[in-house]
Amino acid sequence: MTYTTQQFTVDETGFIQIALTKVLAAVARGELDLNRLAKEELAARGLNDQGNWIGFDAAKKHHNV
Repeated sequence: MTYTTQQFTVDETGFIQIALTKVLAAVARGELDLNRLAKEELAARGLNDQGNWIGFDAAKKHHNV
């Protein structure tokens, strides 16, 4: 399987291969926003959009969650 991204290897994006079909279909239809989901996850980890630790409160503000 090849992907159109050149920034990441298949190993780095391989998580998408194990995603449920109904989740992938919802993303394709625009019913699930992966960008928003990623921001929420980064905020929950206390990280900014560069993956740097900034703390939980600051990350929530940074990602508007």
